[in-house]
Formats: sequence, C-alpha cells, structure tokens
Amino acid sequence: MAKKKLKDTDYLSFSAMLRAKEARLITREQYERMLTEPNFAEVCRVAADAGYEDMSEMDVAGINDALERHLSAELAEMREMVPDKALVRLFSLQYDCHNAKVLVKSGGDADKNAALFSGAGCYSVEDLKLAYDEEDNDGVLPPELAQAIREAAQALARTGNPQQADYLLDKAYFALLLREAVGTGRPFLAGYVRNRIDKVNLRSLLRTLNMGRREELLSRALIEGGNVGLDQLSDPGLGREDIERLFAPTIFDTAAQAEDVTAFEKAADNAEQAFISGGSLIPFGPEVTLEYAAAVENEAVSLRIILTGKRMGISGDTLRERLRECYV
Repeated sequence: MAKKKLKDTDYLSFSAMLRAKEARLITREQYERMLTEPNFAEVCRVAADAGYEDMSEMDVAGINDALERHLSAELAEMREMVPDKALVRLFSLQYDCHNAKVLVKSGGDADKNAALFSGAGCYSVEDLKLAYDEEDNDGVLPPELAQAIREAAQALARTGNPQQADYLLDKAYFALLLREAVGTGRPFLAGYVRNRIDKVNLRSLLRTLNMGRREELLSRALIEGGNVGLDQLSDPGLGREDIERLFAPTIFDTAAQAEDVTAFEKAADNAEQAFISGGSLIPFGPEVTLEYAAAVENEAVSLRIILTGKRMGISGDTLRERLRECYV
C-alpha cells in the first residue's frame, strides 16, 4: 500500500506544540547574563530554568553528558509525536553517522569507546553493530548506511587510515540524507541538506589548500549533491580566490573568506542557523520540525561553549567570540 502523503494541516497540533516549546529556548539576553555572571551556580541556573538538569556540581565531562542527554530526550520526544518520522530522521542521522564512525574505529567493539557514542541518533548502537558483524544483514538500517559501515571497516583494515573510513561513511550519509529530503517534495528541507553538503565541501577545500596530493584528497572528501557542483570543486588548482568566487552565491559566502578554522566554523554555523531560522515564517508544517530540532541543537552547542568554558576558567569575553548566533 502506498504511503499516505501528509498535508501541512496534519502538522497543526505538532507545530503548535513546538512553537510553544520555543518559548523556553535560551535568549541572547540570557546568554549574555551567563557570560558575565561570575558565580558558576548562577550560570547553571539559567540552563536549569530552560529545562536542563542542574549542572552546577558537574565537571566538564558531566556537563557534556548532561547536554547530550537533553538533546537526545528532545529528539526522542519529537520522533514519538511527529506525523512523519522521516522528518526527525533528516536531523538525527548525523548522530548515527557519528556512532558508525566510533564503532568502526573501535573494531566493532561497542564497549571499547562507549562514552563516545551519542544517544541522539535514530538507531541503537546494537543496530549498527549488527550491520558491522553480519555481511548480509542490514537489520533496521537503511541499506546505504549498513553497506557503508562494512565498507568503512574493510577500508580501515586494509589501509589503517581512519580518515578513509570517515569519508566513506560521510558520502553514504549525505546520499541518504539528500534522497530523503528530496523525497519530501519540500524545497526548504532539500535546501537544508544541500547547504550541509556545501559546508562540508567548503571545509575540505580550505583544509587542503596547501597540502600535497590535493587531487587525491579532494576525490575522497568531496560530497555530491551540494549547490556548488563537484565539476567545479574537483580542480586541484583552485586557489583561495576561486573558492570564494564559487561559494559567493551560497549562504557560505562569509565563511569562505574566514581566516582560520575557528572563524570558519562560527561563520558557517551562523549561516546555517540563519537559513533554518527562515522556517519561523512558516506557521505550521514539516519545516517547523527541522527548525526546532536545529534550534535545540544550537542551544546545546552554545551551552557547551559557555558552561565548559566557565568551568575551565575561560573569560566571558573569549567565550563570547566563540558563541554562535542563537535562535531567539
């Protein structure tokens, strides 16, 4: 039986719930208060008022775990209630890809680096391990992801180079992500994925600018499906000005001009957030799902910068420079 195509009105109640939850997201003014507050317990109180557990007595590792739990719980709740589960999968698959990389680099031993696994993915570590262990058993995983896990494990065993395993998993992840986004028929969702591919490709281009064997590196790292085509990006002779010109029409025009990695990551993340925040003009529909998921993730990233930084004694001014734009 063909899957029923959902209408925007099928998301009325779910969108209303997410819009209501947006009221608890931490604001720019609250972040500024956290940056200037000398008392760490008071800094943590702002996060607690927004629904996070009390992190005032936690060390850096504990803070990271608490933020991970909060994000995982938010995404799990959304998966339970969203009319189309594929929408949350569009956002959560990045964590499955991360977990697959951890598993492959751990030689298939799920206990070896257990602390590195994320709970925010769509699939359990056991699901990933089944595909790793059994050649012809994808289990509940999409075939592309299951096959990529096996190919990545083989590549790592053959070359000893974990980066090659990462490249294989990234290519499979983005191919699956783009297929699902295009399949929704929603330009906003497809645009989100194409932007993410552009970001990865731009990062790879900038990182390899002054490296030898650049053509070989780019052939492995570049992802198909972005707004800037691979035929334009694959030339190993591309210089900095060429890269800036190619990405000038995209949302990453400022990021392409960044002078260092930190500035690039901040500019690129802010550009993504600005694009996704455009969904706030849409009162209800599937776009609201992605918008809220991205806002919660961005909040967790911002809190990680502030709370772990404060715990390590980094000044508020330094942390402010690292902070991304917030949703509200």
